[in-house]
Amino acid sequence: MSTRGAEGAGLTRGERVAIFVRSLLLQSAWNTRDMQNVGFCFSMMPVAGRLEGDRTALAGFLGRHLAFFNTNPALSTFAISQAAEAEVTGRPQDALEIKRTLSGPLGMAGDALLWGTLRPLAAMLAVAAFLMGVRWAPVLLVVFYALPQLILRASGAAARGAHGEGARPVFGPGLRTLTTCARAALSFLAGAVVALSLGSEALAPQTLAIAGCYFALAFLALRARVPATLIGLAGVAGGVALMYTRF
Repeated sequence: MSTRGAEGAGLTRGERVAIFVRSLLLQSAWNTRDMQNVGFCFSMMPVAGRLEGDRTALAGFLGRHLAFFNTNPALSTFAISQAAEAEVTGRPQDALEIKRTLSGPLGMAGDALLWGTLRPLAAMLAVAAFLMGVRWAPVLLVVFYALPQLILRASGAAARGAHGEGARPVFGPGLRTLTTCARAALSFLAGAVVALSLGSEALAPQTLAIAGCYFALAFLALRARVPATLIGLAGVAGGVALMYTRF
């Protein structure tokens, strides 16, 4: 692939911003055969502008990035930015390998954090806020769910490393701990929502102390790989139990 400028210069800030913005449309042309391939290629197009009128190179570029791709949309930029960086540094085969290698792991990590945890947590938080009389609870739902995704997308667009090493933070202990904490919080909120909906004095200091203990137990249970569904049911049972607690 022929490029303008010195080989090895990497992505410019403008190209990274363009990748971030375009990634918001990753699923706009989703299809059953190649999933997010069109959205991936569309997100890569800012670096295609470096081609110097080489039709053969452009055809190869489009062929590589219209191939199958499917991952969690919020983490897609970790693959897109690093594949783009491999392209602009003259290593198109590395770009293809990055795309193939990161697709599955990013999908699993993103689905567990965002769709399996953050989305129900945001919904539960909004319901709890509504039951407490917060009228802008729907706005809270949108912000709490959308803001972390935008932060993750921006982090992925800024990630450096033409061999895929920029995605290492996603697979490190930090994100796994965050997911575990969020699942424990989800269990706690499930019980609190039940208590609030049935009129319990769920925000009394003594009740909150017991709820805090349950939160800690839920966190430890998740670390011990107790199924999240079982912990969630325990949270609901705990919330009902708190209704009848008297001090």
